[in-house]
Amino acid sequence: MADEAQQSQQPTAKRHKVLSHLPIIIKALELILAVFAIGLSVDPMNSFQRIFNRPRFKLDDAATIYVSVAGYILINALFIISHMLGDRVPKRTLLMFATIGAFMHVVAGSLMVHNWRQMNGPYYYVHNNEIHPSKQYMDMLVSAAVFTFITAAAFVAEIVAIIRYA
Repeated sequence: MADEAQQSQQPTAKRHKVLSHLPIIIKALELILAVFAIGLSVDPMNSFQRIFNRPRFKLDDAATIYVSVAGYILINALFIISHMLGDRVPKRTLLMFATIGAFMHVVAGSLMVHNWRQMNGPYYYVHNNEIHPSKQYMDMLVSAAVFTFITAAAFVAEIVAIIRYA
């Protein structure tokens, strides 16, 4: 009788041990997605230098996007390294960082979409020549926005994983 009770508890304990590492696995996924997002957004944000009436990216928006995405690349990398070194980060701290990260990534993605629409929308008419933004850069910018929104969804998944399994 006692052996049966111990055997039935072992798979549950093993499953719980694996699920307790789920938030750090999600953090690694967030890190990878954020690297893709920042990699795709660098060229479009830096390419729109002011030359005559060419459309350009607002510096405030670029700063907000860089701080949000690149800042959380550093934060998540530090959390992953601390987990690998065996440190325990308090549950409330993880929840707070994940919540703020989700919010900041939604803001960064929204700014990318807003600037993409601003640059894509109106065409400038200068001396019978229309000035269009680069299609490649516009595609990269909207792709970066998609990766940023997916990263925000990963932050929400991390919040759920922390509440349930940490």
